[in-house]
Amino acid sequence: MGLREYVIRRSIYMVLLIVAVVCFNFFLFRLPTFLFGASPISLMLSDELRRNLTADLLEQMYANFGLVPDPDIFDWIYMFWRYLVSMFTGNFGVSFLTQRPVMGSIVERLPNTLLLMGTSSMVAILLGIWTGVKVAADPGSRKDVGAVTVALFIYALPIFWMGMVLLLVFGFALPEWTEAVWGVRIGFPQFGTISYDVWEIARTSPFGALMVAGDILHHLFLPMITLGVGGYGGYFLYMRNNLIDVMTEDYILTARAKGLDENQVLYKHGLKNAMLPMVTIIAMTFGFLIDGATLTETVFTWRGMGRFIFDSLLLMDYPVIQAIFLIIAITAVLANFVADLLYGVLDPRIKYG
Repeated sequence: MGLREYVIRRSIYMVLLIVAVVCFNFFLFRLPTFLFGASPISLMLSDELRRNLTADLLEQMYANFGLVPDPDIFDWIYMFWRYLVSMFTGNFGVSFLTQRPVMGSIVERLPNTLLLMGTSSMVAILLGIWTGVKVAADPGSRKDVGAVTVALFIYALPIFWMGMVLLLVFGFALPEWTEAVWGVRIGFPQFGTISYDVWEIARTSPFGALMVAGDILHHLFLPMITLGVGGYGGYFLYMRNNLIDVMTEDYILTARAKGLDENQVLYKHGLKNAMLPMVTIIAMTFGFLIDGATLTETVFTWRGMGRFIFDSLLLMDYPVIQAIFLIIAITAVLANFVADLLYGVLDPRIKYG
């Protein structure tokens, strides 16, 4: 079976898996209602408020959220059909807490998370692969031992602790020191994704877009470094170990016996094959970009998806959690599909069958 047939078959599997995810997503967040009759409306209302609500107002609340009190089998079918129609039209309902459309809240935060997670992941991946290749060329050397020690140390550090240290040094101590010595505060913002005063000035300035972009990058630097350095250790160790294993294969010995330059052996033959396991790891990393980084976003008060998910879980905001879970699951399925296809590009020896 060729690549074309493989892509078709994998596409069918992917569609079936997405259908299963969609169904699972519907029933998962309605399981308390299905098993115990505990409606989300009853969970979001206090006992006193529930007693003071009129029947008409309570019925209106159920209708607004697409729910049915004491549903029977036909009500479940109706709710599932309405769930499918709403999903395909991008309507994920209204948040229980903010009373705003869920999709609007997600769209507000998603660019911030993609910016933070995308840049930090690229820093971690590129730095990890580059240093992993460098030390794998000479395993057991001082350079290798030192790099592994540093990577293991970084890998073991709690990400929130690293963020707090960077925030303390570059967000508090450095500005205070530069102001005392030079009379100018030089450092990085302590919280947020953009400064309010910059936003207000940019609205009337001809260079407003550049001002906003520069201020966002200024706020981005510390959380990006926190996540980038925090993720570096894992990519470095994966790359180093994979490449060391590959460099012991017979085809590497054959390439050396042919008189090829060591750099050619390392980069042309070794690196390409060592990247195969990394493809899945990298693809899944990008597949889960939109779930954000809860601890890092909390430390730096970054307005992203990670903190949004955390708050929604604490407050049992089911429409928000349901929408985010569905988007993350579909993105992960698509990322895994892309990883499977990339295997054939990186290694033509792989036969699809």
